[in-house]
Amino acid sequence: MKRILTPLVLLAFAGSLTLAGCAKKEETSGTTTDSTLSLGDLPPETSPAPGATYTPGTEPEPAPAPAPKPRATTPKPKPKPAPSTPAPAPGTIVPSGTALSLTMDSEVSTKDKVVGDAFTATLSSDVVVDGKVVFPAGSTVSGHVAEAERPGKASGRGRMVLSYDTITAYGKSYAIDTMGAAIQGKSGTAGDATKVVGGAAAGAILGKILGGKAGTGAAIGAAAGTGAALMTRGPDPVVKAGAPVTITLDRSVTVKVPA
Repeated sequence: MKRILTPLVLLAFAGSLTLAGCAKKEETSGTTTDSTLSLGDLPPETSPAPGATYTPGTEPEPAPAPAPKPRATTPKPKPKPAPSTPAPAPGTIVPSGTALSLTMDSEVSTKDKVVGDAFTATLSSDVVVDGKVVFPAGSTVSGHVAEAERPGKASGRGRMVLSYDTITAYGKSYAIDTMGAAIQGKSGTAGDATKVVGGAAAGAILGKILGGKAGTGAAIGAAAGTGAALMTRGPDPVVKAGAPVTITLDRSVTVKVPA
């Protein structure tokens, strides 16, 4: 029995020695491999350049990105110039001094008109310039009373001046700014003398009726007739409705005659 145990003990001891040696060999082999890494085992991006000292934990700065190229811009088309508008025709010039034949639309008198009051007249015949009818018959002329002076009660004549301002032709009004001739009332002298004579005759008749002298009655009648004359005005200047009036332009007028 003792002989059988001895070899078994020896065999177990030898096996333990073998295991211990293997473990030590593996430990030594692993340490040698870890400590003998070469520069060639480093990753390519972290490998230092030849001749340079590698410092763990430092990396080269990345190169800056290239600046973006400017985009090509397409030039904007230039706006087309607006078509030019032809200048309007200058029209036909009616020279100063041209005569206009008018007919008054209503009566104008110093008896009921004052300075500034308006009136109208109608062109009675065409006005032709260079073969064109610039103002056709029937055109309306508008104006106002420029002066209005009534006759005195004792003597003197009244005076009235009319101003012709515009004429309307082909739907447009044109300034003519023309002054008419002064219009004077009739003298009241003849009428006053009649009144005085009539007063004297009435005085003579009155003297006979009263039994007095004719001269005395005539004198009384004459005085009465003179007083009546002094209380009465002479005739007012007047242009009756429908009366023909002719004026001449004081300035030239440019008229656009339709084609």
